[in-house]
This record gives sequence, C-alpha cells and structure tokens, in this order.
Amino acid sequence: MEKDGTMSDFGIPASIVAKYLDEHGIVVEKTGPYNLLFLFSIGIDKTKALSLLRALTDFKRAFDLNLRVKNMLPSLYREDPEFYENMRIQELAQNIHKLIVHHNLPDLMYRAFEVLPTMVMTPYAAFQKELHGMTEEVYLDEMVGRINANMILPYPPGVPLVMPGEMITEESRPVLEFLQMLW
Repeated sequence: MEKDGTMSDFGIPASIVAKYLDEHGIVVEKTGPYNLLFLFSIGIDKTKALSLLRALTDFKRAFDLNLRVKNMLPSLYREDPEFYENMRIQELAQNIHKLIVHHNLPDLMYRAFEVLPTMVMTPYAAFQKELHGMTEEVYLDEMVGRINANMILPYPPGVPLVMPGEMITEESRPVLEFLQMLW
C-alpha cells in the first residue's frame, strides 16, 4: 500500500509467506492480506526468533529467484499439480495481489466493520430455532433480509461480522460484499 492509501502495483500477499513458513515448521498466529502476527511467550529464547528471521530471509531469497511453486510450496502444489505445474512464485503472488486490488479488499474490510447488521431477535432465540430445526441453509447472495442463525466470523480478522439473530439489510450490504470476496 502506498503512503496515500492506494494499493501498489506489486505486493506479496501474507498468505503466501505464511504458507511458506508453515512448510518450514513456523506457526503464524494470524494472517491478514499483507500482515503476519507471530507470538513469542516469555520462555522463548532467541533461537526461535532467529529461526523465524532465517526462514523469512530464505523466503525473500527464493522469491527473488522466482522459484517454482512446486519447489517453494510443495503442499500447495500437491493440492492441484496441473494448475501449479509451471507456475512461479512471483506469478502466484501477483495473481493474488491483483485479486485483492481488484476487489479492494482493505476498503471492503473497513466498510464491513463500519456498519452493523440489524438485530431482529436475541442470539439465544436464533440458536433455539437452529436447535429445533427451524432454519435453512442459504447462499451468501441470498442473505439480505434473512435472519442469521449462526455467527459468521471470518479470519482474519477473527471478529464476528454477523451474530445469530441479526439480519443483513441493504444498509449493511458491505458486510455481505466482504464475505463474498472472501468466499
């Protein structure tokens, strides 16, 4: 992201870095579109921090060499070998970045948390309807005007967007648009 808040032409989505780190046994606590969170407890010594630093440096080196996805992210490659066969890491990063820019994900996320769905019934009442089989599954694009029976909690950021008993209305449509982008 540029200083003025616009998206850069180039970006490395954090999900790619997180996947690489996972391949190397490093746990990322939370991943956003372009940020990572690592937690260190009091008992952690400097070798853990150095392992993280080494892995990040190795990622940067491999990214700059534009290695194949097959070599950098073998578990991702195994999910769809035909799709990733000749793909290089910079191509993967740029394709994901373009998707994020095209849908303006940071703005969608901001707008989704700026408005609140309408509370129609208590979470308890909505849950009771769920327990008694008085609910039905609907697609995301059918949610406007429907009372939600379950909590919708996208991660990141890990904050509930819709609580049981709430209804997405036209005014709270940005919530739905954000969820559709994530799907």
